[in-house]
Amino acid sequence: MDMFDPAHYRGVRRPVAQAETLPAWCYTSPEFYGREVDRIFGPGWHFVGRADEVAAPGDYLTIDTVPGPLVLLRDGAGRLGAFANTCRHRGARLLDGRGRCRTIVCPYHGWTYGPDGALLGAPGMRDRPGFDRADWGLTPVRCETWQGFVFVSFDPSGPGLAEHFGDLAEKLGGYGFDRMVCVRRLDYDVACNWKLLVENAMEEYHTGTVHHASLGQQHALPEETRGHWDAIYIPQETSIAVLPGETAPFPHVPGLAGRPAQGTYFTILHPATQFACTQDCMWWLRVLPLGPTRSRLGVGFCFPRATVARPDFEAGVKRYFHRWETGIGEDNAICEAQQAGLGSVLRRPGPFALREPAVHRVNNWVLDQVLDEADRPRAMRAEAWGVARPRTTHSIGE
Repeated sequence: MDMFDPAHYRGVRRPVAQAETLPAWCYTSPEFYGREVDRIFGPGWHFVGRADEVAAPGDYLTIDTVPGPLVLLRDGAGRLGAFANTCRHRGARLLDGRGRCRTIVCPYHGWTYGPDGALLGAPGMRDRPGFDRADWGLTPVRCETWQGFVFVSFDPSGPGLAEHFGDLAEKLGGYGFDRMVCVRRLDYDVACNWKLLVENAMEEYHTGTVHHASLGQQHALPEETRGHWDAIYIPQETSIAVLPGETAPFPHVPGLAGRPAQGTYFTILHPATQFACTQDCMWWLRVLPLGPTRSRLGVGFCFPRATVARPDFEAGVKRYFHRWETGIGEDNAICEAQQAGLGSVLRRPGPFALREPAVHRVNNWVLDQVLDEADRPRAMRAEAWGVARPRTTHSIGE
């Protein structure tokens, strides 16, 4: 069977009221996952961290990505760069975790790099004819920052970050993310396909069952977007970043107005990052595929600097951490249960509920990348950079 024959996905391509879910092999097959690695996690733009996590010269932060390990470095002039976290000599991983360094010394043969990626020293290489240190700096990776969020692309010739994400800045720019700081990060290993975590974040249909004793039932409205991102909107005038029945102790983001001030956005920045934005804070969920049936979920929590500076911050933030860790644990568990069910040879595609249109769009976005269809240009192709739904682009403004 050719699992990439578009005929297998005609049911997914129908309008949501008549559509069916992806076949089970999309969540279990090494072959399907390999196509995703090639066509989804290579091109495009991928969130890797916050600029405030590498704020001072010499600061570094290591990140695992599907194409390989990276390191974010702040050089002596304050410039932020992304590089492959691998020595140019024999390929050893150079750094782990996060920290600060004046130089980066390879643990294998002592090759030494500056925080700008330049090779400063290569013991034993003076006798190699024609060897020039200037030719052997760390391999740079395309890197752009928007409002404190750092993104990388492994495609040197593709569209810029602004073009890729369309009207993201127009919709979310009012939160002032560049005036926020990351106060905590957590990582989870989850025994499920990456798409299950993404899909779960884009519907509230499950909240009355999975979160019935914690977050409770939520109700979302659709949100129109342009570019490689999608969103749902939950109208609620109080922050949902604390559990029901608890009072959010912190004020709204200064200057927040319009729809952001009246509710919460749950978004997917394709392929695998969620920004959850509510009135007083935001949190991100970054999904790193580890294979067809395993993922690592990285979560970060951000508040405005003025909120973090409050004398009651340490006490008040415990309510938020409790809510987040409760909800994330419940979501991870149900995604693992879903993965177990998808492994059944008896599994057949099911119908979408009308409360799952964003999941349907996510599924079709994935198909737009992995299938070759003459009448639907693949979104991530450099020569035909489009989106699943025809849209125009909008620059991301600082």
